[in-house]
Amino acid sequence: MTMKDAKSDVEVRPPLRIALISPPLNASGGIGRLMSYVLAHLDSQQVAVRHIDSRGRSSRPILTFFPMLRACLTLIALKASHRVDLVHINIAHRGSTVRKGAIAWLCYLIKIPTVLHLHSFEYGEFFRSLPPLFQRVIRKMFQRADHIIVLGRIWENFLNEELGVPKRNVSILYNAAPGPPELVSRHSGLDTEVRLLFVGQLGARKGVPELLQALSRIPRLPFAWSITMAGDGDIGGAQQLALELGILDRVTFTGWLDSVQIRGLLESSDVLILPSHAEGFPMAIVEAFAYGVAVISSPVGAIAEIVLNNENGLLVSVGDVNALEQAIEALCLDGQFRERLGLAGRRAWEGHLNIAIYANRLVEIWFDVVGRERVSSY
Repeated sequence: MTMKDAKSDVEVRPPLRIALISPPLNASGGIGRLMSYVLAHLDSQQVAVRHIDSRGRSSRPILTFFPMLRACLTLIALKASHRVDLVHINIAHRGSTVRKGAIAWLCYLIKIPTVLHLHSFEYGEFFRSLPPLFQRVIRKMFQRADHIIVLGRIWENFLNEELGVPKRNVSILYNAAPGPPELVSRHSGLDTEVRLLFVGQLGARKGVPELLQALSRIPRLPFAWSITMAGDGDIGGAQQLALELGILDRVTFTGWLDSVQIRGLLESSDVLILPSHAEGFPMAIVEAFAYGVAVISSPVGAIAEIVLNNENGLLVSVGDVNALEQAIEALCLDGQFRERLGLAGRRAWEGHLNIAIYANRLVEIWFDVVGRERVSSY
């Protein structure tokens, strides 16, 4: 065979056909944002992804049944017409496990290879709270998946030790995001207002009460500060607390923002603060790293596997208002320290949190699962 013939064979080879199972991508939080980024970076000559909504836009259980049923019927039709090679299922706890579990078992019965993508921040607690029968069903579901993707070592260990999934069937893929080709310059003097940012659902799980309490203790001089709280949730409760603490004039509540608006905020912010009580691996931190924004966070979920204290961010214990206050004040006072942390975060993003790297690794997993050799595009 000549080189020309070999090249022709590569060009006509059909792409791998993936069915992506998840709620609507613009209504499913961080995992939806991640999947949107991935889809924008895939090579259409290698993979063809079809998104299938498994929940709809309602969170009421009775209303989520019909999208799940429609997703199951769609997969049966795709299988019958030989138009699917692999199903990628994003799965979390509670109702997500019910819906995606039904879909995963269907895929097993009709013999479609599956990749489960576990992105729950409290799956271990959820699993241990279930009756033994349900635990057995979930354990078998994970064991029978062809491969499982998790956000960090904590869930890799959970799958191996509690669900009996061999580590060879598990891959750790830390969330990733796109970023600007170059960083914008940021002012670092005390004569410039320090622009703080919070991104997430406003409420106790994200540490919003502690954040507002910590901010209320920071003096207004020798520096000025303001914070943008970007997210939905209990906005009214957060506004009331900010008012009671006397800092409402320095806090801006935006409500829910899309990824383009979040990127705009990151370009103009100096510090991201996320003192959560529970997390997987937040997209907000990945995006802050991409934009060279200094990060203050709590070491929950997989965060401490990436955010290294005093190296590329600051870590504070959950619920420790004093430590949070000190961390914020330290970064407000020292612009060079902020810049050093931001640049270190950017290097971490360039090394293994860039969406192009993530998408390439994900495609490798898909090809490995179906046993097909991946070829380069011409």
